[in-house]
This record gives sequence, structure tokens and C-alpha cells, in this order.
Amino acid sequence: MRPGAEVMEPVAGVWTTLHRVGPDSAGPLDSARTDARGRYSFAYRRTGSSDAVYFVSATHGGVTYFTVPLAFSNVSGDPAEIVVFDTTSGRVPTTIRGRHMIISATNSSGMRAVTEVFEISNDSTVTLVSPGPSSAPTFATLLPKNARDAKVDQGDFSAEAVTFTDGRVRVVAPLPPGVKQLAYSYALPAGDFPLSVPAQAPIDVYEVLIEEPRGTVSGAGLEEQPAATAGGRTFRRFLAQEVPLNAVAVIDIPPPQRTWSPTFLILFTVAVGSLMMLALARAYRRK
Repeated sequence: MRPGAEVMEPVAGVWTTLHRVGPDSAGPLDSARTDARGRYSFAYRRTGSSDAVYFVSATHGGVTYFTVPLAFSNVSGDPAEIVVFDTTSGRVPTTIRGRHMIISATNSSGMRAVTEVFEISNDSTVTLVSPGPSSAPTFATLLPKNARDAKVDQGDFSAEAVTFTDGRVRVVAPLPPGVKQLAYSYALPAGDFPLSVPAQAPIDVYEVLIEEPRGTVSGAGLEEQPAATAGGRTFRRFLAQEVPLNAVAVIDIPPPQRTWSPTFLILFTVAVGSLMMLALARAYRRK
């Protein structure tokens, strides 16, 4: 099915494929084209591991779409329905439904781990595609100047679909209608704060979490909320809604407090003790 002018319309001649993915094996099981009414059918038996997942894919306009995992051997109706969309490389209305930043405490190398999550909504009825790797991306945002070791985290885009070059994060994967999540992380030197983060598009919900209790976040309408706890770690939480284009959030985290190693303290104590003994000896000789 695909969106029509007023109702969903059947799509004939689309290749559909039944897949099985399990701990013992994975791969396609069967394939067939949809009929004139956009219908498909497969006869299959569940075999092997009970943890195996079965689902159907359909490719339309060079983009592949999937059903939800098939919970039973006999599946029909909504769980088996696949909605496909026509494609475009032109402009489509998109919205940043949410942006989340998580800044961790400084590690032993003097770096802070930063995780960013975007919830990107394609508000049209067509899938946005990039004509090629060197063409305009389907989504892009800024990467801090000194960001290191950038990598894609678990979300709706694979590592192959995202690039980190020239101070920008670029997505080249298709962006179908609906909301998709982009998650990535990188490391920043502790000395790069305060960090200014401009909004390159309006943001419905903006959230910043910082692990450093002495840190502050200002600008872009961000206001502090009750602290959040995750994995035994506590984060100060700042939240804003309806953030306008070009608003700037400033994340100010002071450098880590210097701590002295036990070895240094021992050497320091010995040195001070030696100086005191030397001073006492000189005073004794004067007598």
C-alpha cells in the first residue's frame, strides 16, 4: 500500500521477500511480486531456534520497507501490511521533534564523552533520498570542531549511512515519512567548554544532561529540571520546548578539579620532612 490523494492505494508488481533471522542462521526464505490488488502471500514453517524472527520486506523506488516481526505462522491484516512511498530528492518538510545531548564526566584522558540523539520527522508522504554519496544528504547537522572518535550509536541509521567529515554529521540513507532516530557519540577535550551549540533548525523538545554537578547550561530557553539518574550515574537535566532557529545553547562545564596521586603525596611528605630535618639540624649547629 502507498498513500494516495485521499486513501491508501494498492501497489502491484512490487517484490516482497520473506526473511528469517535467528542465532542459528539468517537469510531470505522466499520472494514474490504483489498482485494487481497489492497482495502477497507466503507459505512457511517455523524451524530451528525458537528465538528466530520472521518478517517480510518490500522494495519500491529503490527503498526497502519492512513489516513488524511476524508473531504467528498465520499472519494477515495490519501486521502483514507494508506501506511503501514514492521517492524524491527535492525538498520535503522535516521537523526536529527532539534533540538530546548527554555530556559525561571527564575521563582519565581529559576527555568528555558526548552522546547526541535527534528525532527527525519527515512530514510529507514521500521518502526523501540522496542522489549519491557526494550529493545533498537527507539530514545534516554540525559536529563540534575538536570532536574525536565520532561513531554511530544504536538508532534507525546504520554506520554506513552516516558520515562525520568537515565538521558536519551527514545522513545519506533514505528518510521515509514518520519519525526516525539518529544517535551518535564523540569525545571532546575538557578544555573545549564552555561549548556553544546553535540550533540549525527549530526544535520541538531540546534536552541537555550533564554529569558534572558544577556545570551549567543556558540559552535556547533551557531551564533546569529535577536531576535524572541512569546506570547509577546522576545528571543535571535542562529542558526547553519550541526552540527557534539559530537559538544558541551554552554548555559551561569547569575543568576537573585537580587531584593528587598517592605517590605524589608520599614524595611530597618525604620532601617536606627532609626540609624540616635539615632546618632543625642547622638550628642545632648554631647552638
